[in-house]
Amino acid sequence: MSEFKTSLDIGKIRELMLVDFFRGQGHKPIPIPGKFTGFDFFLANTKEGYEVKQDWKAHYSGNLVVEIEMYGKPSGLMGTTADWWIFDTKTEFIFITPRKLKDLIVEKNPPLRIFTGKGDTQPKKAYLIPVETIKKYASRTLTRDQIIQRNTYKHA
Repeated sequence: MSEFKTSLDIGKIRELMLVDFFRGQGHKPIPIPGKFTGFDFFLANTKEGYEVKQDWKAHYSGNLVVEIEMYGKPSGLMGTTADWWIFDTKTEFIFITPRKLKDLIVEKNPPLRIFTGKGDTQPKKAYLIPVETIKKYASRTLTRDQIIQRNTYKHA
């Protein structure tokens, strides 16, 4: 199995873990199957969409990748319709709104990079932002164990 396929499969498992977490909090999550690019799941009771961004390299690089363009078109942060992004760094989940991410980029002016990711056929444009900086702008950070244990949690 390719590294890209393995990563995709793990990402789907983590999304389901978050859906179960929200269900345990009394929400009504609806996973979005297929290749819908707007978001990964929707909470019917709050009418909010959530996009999960898996970036396990952040665990050792100290940076999260925030994509803004691919194939010459807006993507990632510039194309999202999600109300919330959840960064999965392997050990923790960082909850942040796209608006806060945009504010962070304007205020901090992180480096913009152009690179081709594993499994991609074309280069993308993305910001590399320190995990600790994103956490300062985030609404909440929870460890993997907190998600699994379904601790009481409100992010808004």
